[in-house]
Amino acid sequence: MKKFVYTLSLLCFFVTSSFAQDANASESQELTKKEKRQLKKETKKKEKELKRAKKSQSTIKIGEVPIQEEGDSPGISVDVKVNLGDEPNEDKKNPVKIQRGMSLSYGLISLIDLSSGNLDFSSGGWTQNRAGTFFASSARSWDIFYNQYRLANSSFWLRTGASIEWSVLDFGNSNYISTFTQFPESGVGVTVIQDTSLDRTKSRLVTSYFEIPLELIFNGSRDGNRGLTVGIGGYLGLRAQTSRKIRFEDRYGAGNVNELTYNRFYQNPFIYGLSVRLGYGDIFVKGKVALIPMFQQNLINPVPYQAASVTLGIDLL
Repeated sequence: MKKFVYTLSLLCFFVTSSFAQDANASESQELTKKEKRQLKKETKKKEKELKRAKKSQSTIKIGEVPIQEEGDSPGISVDVKVNLGDEPNEDKKNPVKIQRGMSLSYGLISLIDLSSGNLDFSSGGWTQNRAGTFFASSARSWDIFYNQYRLANSSFWLRTGASIEWSVLDFGNSNYISTFTQFPESGVGVTVIQDTSLDRTKSRLVTSYFEIPLELIFNGSRDGNRGLTVGIGGYLGLRAQTSRKIRFEDRYGAGNVNELTYNRFYQNPFIYGLSVRLGYGDIFVKGKVALIPMFQQNLINPVPYQAASVTLGIDLL
């Protein structure tokens, strides 16, 4: 009987220990699954933190030295962007502030009289652009340089610079300009003398001015020199030189005679006036009218004519 009880107690001990091991094994398996879930959660959390860090991290362009803060890990993040034409570059979005260049123009000039309040063109010997000599009277301009400054971020520009202008007045075959009449008198002024004894192939008065223009320009392009351009402004000039050029054939058959005379011809030393501009791209048409007579008026025989011109030009550089 004792043996039976002893044997039964041993069997109970082994059965109990095996059940305990199975319970511990199942419990260890459950803990392993929980740990896996926790690891997945932590991994996702780390990935989100890395994405946020990449978004907030400043991009360093090629050629720049990164600024490292305390606690940052060493290294450089380089972001290279390639534009295939589908998106505008950032520098193209920023408008140009200053536009520089030079320009040339050539056109017609005439003498007008505004003293009566009406527009009257010159007459008699002062008539310009006669039949057959349409471009004999001309205006030529060379803007040595110009600077165009954008006003804030608008489409308006302020244009200024330095230019030289040549005005060529033609008086025809039988006339020439002079500073005296048949009976010279001091301070009489200039006059046009008619002389048919010579057939002049050239009879011109050429005056050069050094001018400073100032114009308000409207141009909606980024560069300031594309598309439609409209401008209005004025100019101030200083007379540089005046000369009279006459060419005629010698009556005795000695050939052509060229006569060049340097004289101020009682011209005003200064000139100022208004200007307008209309252009497209680099091509423009410019009109100018002087607000001061070309010749001095405090003389016995004053000439009230002012210079007006229309030229066709091109912006270079």
